[in-house]
Amino acid sequence: MKRKMLMRMLAAALSASLLAGCGNTAKPADSGSVVTAGEEEGTDAAEEADVEEEPDSEESEEADVEEPGAGNEPEEADAGQKSEESEVPEDETELEPVNWLEEHGIAITPQGDWPVNLYGYDSYVEDYVCDFEAGVNVAISETIEGADEGLKKVTAVYTVDMSNMPEEVTGCRWNTSSFDRYTGTYFRGNAKTKDAVRIGDEYYDIRTEYEQENNWPLSIVTYTVTCPADYDGTVFQFGYTSPEKGEEYDKNDYTARLYTMDELPYYGEGYLRFTLTDE
Repeated sequence: MKRKMLMRMLAAALSASLLAGCGNTAKPADSGSVVTAGEEEGTDAAEEADVEEEPDSEESEEADVEEPGAGNEPEEADAGQKSEESEVPEDETELEPVNWLEEHGIAITPQGDWPVNLYGYDSYVEDYVCDFEAGVNVAISETIEGADEGLKKVTAVYTVDMSNMPEEVTGCRWNTSSFDRYTGTYFRGNAKTKDAVRIGDEYYDIRTEYEQENNWPLSIVTYTVTCPADYDGTVFQFGYTSPEKGEEYDKNDYTARLYTMDELPYYGEGYLRFTLTDE
């Protein structure tokens, strides 16, 4: 009797031991999702003249016009040795502002009349025909009228003359943009770029606005930059674009961080740069 009871107790203990080991499975690690370029929301949409945009919509300032009917680290001074630099007054050691234009060898074009190469197409933007030479006149002005206190509006007016458009071409495209001469920071099209420029120890937002009026063979483009009243670094740019450049531009999320002009497809040859003072 005692033997049977002992056997039952051993069996119960073994069963409890086996059950205690069940379910000891490690939890799978969370799998992260990867968003590739071009898939993120909020990327800039290409601007087309015949598409009405909502206020404050983000645009890449691309315009379509169709013919009517058609590093080393600084050395440290030896211990106990007084650095010569420390004896120089603080106001004499201040560095000059970095000039992105000079670093990249970019020249400013004087305001006035200039030839410009444009992308020509037939019926649809994708139906490329040829590039052709158009004329553009640019005039830049500034005013505090209509701007909030402490701000001003700097406006570039482009008059694009398409009289030389070939007969087989029914439409053309161009790109207009703006950026900071000191850092190369790109100002988002028809939108606000937060903390885009630095004056002293403060950062300021920049807002741009784009308007276009067509009166064949002329097109009047008004591009306005709203900035601090004591800011003098606005550079306006006008030049070539294509569907391929537009697709490359749209891959970036311009709300995620600041971009410099050399990170955009609208850089290099084929672009005119203007400033208020022609400097």
